[in-house]
Amino acid sequence: MKNRLITLWITCMGLFLVTGCTSPTPAQNEYRLNMNLEVLKAGKTKCSQKTLKVEQAFSDKLFMSLKMYYVKGKYAQYAYTRARWVQSPNDKVTEEITRFLRAMQLFKSVQTADSKTKNDFKLEINIEDFMQYFDENEKNSYVNIAFTCSLINTATHKIVATKTFHAKEKTSSNNALGGVKALESALNKILKECGLWLQGVCLDK
Repeated sequence: MKNRLITLWITCMGLFLVTGCTSPTPAQNEYRLNMNLEVLKAGKTKCSQKTLKVEQAFSDKLFMSLKMYYVKGKYAQYAYTRARWVQSPNDKVTEEITRFLRAMQLFKSVQTADSKTKNDFKLEINIEDFMQYFDENEKNSYVNIAFTCSLINTATHKIVATKTFHAKEKTSSNNALGGVKALESALNKILKECGLWLQGVCLDK
């Protein structure tokens, strides 16, 4: 009986040490960009009877990840430990450009990258930046978005037009949520610029 009590005591102490010394993994907040599309429908242009495919964006692996990265000072780069994306920046930018152009009705139809249909044009997107930046003391931060769009004629494989878009936005708070809100605002601005640019290309083409 005594030996059984000793064994039981040792077992209980072992369980206490294991559970007591193990730190629970902190919960992660998941963030999404809630885009508020304010689209003015395009008038009739030379693209009105043409079809467009929006290709999946090209980008660094950083922007294909659900990790939310930020830069501190000139050189240090980190990922938030308690914040992550619901959808990668690469996928989100591709999706929102597609949605915006469909809403504009600039082209007869706008297809996604996995579409098997033949299209007159394709839009290639190269994301160069989509990140939050802090100063050395982490007292101030801003976000920066940069990507290049190229409209390509699928029959000739020639670039019809290309343009790089930039947007820099100060954050309302120096944390992940502040970065998300600023990125949302900056992306909204770029979407409008991209739409106006393509409309101009279609008028000149």
